[in-house]
Amino acid sequence: MSNEEYQRLKVFFSCFVDWFIPEEHKSKNPEDHPSVFLRNLELTSMPNAKKGLQMAINDIVEMSSEWRADQVSAADARFLSQETFTLSAVRYRFSKRFQQISKRGVIRNQMEYYLIKGIVDGSLSKNSVENLKLADMLLVFEESAKYVGTSATLSNATD
Repeated sequence: MSNEEYQRLKVFFSCFVDWFIPEEHKSKNPEDHPSVFLRNLELTSMPNAKKGLQMAINDIVEMSSEWRADQVSAADARFLSQETFTLSAVRYRFSKRFQQISKRGVIRNQMEYYLIKGIVDGSLSKNSVENLKLADMLLVFEESAKYVGTSATLSNATD
């Protein structure tokens, strides 16, 4: 991870914690904020700070893996306003589940569907080869869901 990417991910991480972690799960002491912890870690070991941030980003990807497409879109808009990575971009880059689905080429269930849908909807490069492949995978899953009678559960995601 480059230093520039680290700085942008740190902004993303701080915003995520501030916006999406419930208050009851946060310490009231400002010194306990994760960004303060990272800043202190940077002073002693930048490689360890990068490793810690990577672990936190992986947690965020996992925490947001079941978010609906509209939730991801709303989050992406907030992150863009802070000129940092979008949630979709972070999920695309750091999601092991995404990498597995993309490599497999088939969406197997609704949780995978919503992960891929959020990434595609939040992507800035709609016509990239990767996004076109993902859009095809979404279409195949949507068609198969209609065939087995579960289209009602996907109706909000395909609007």
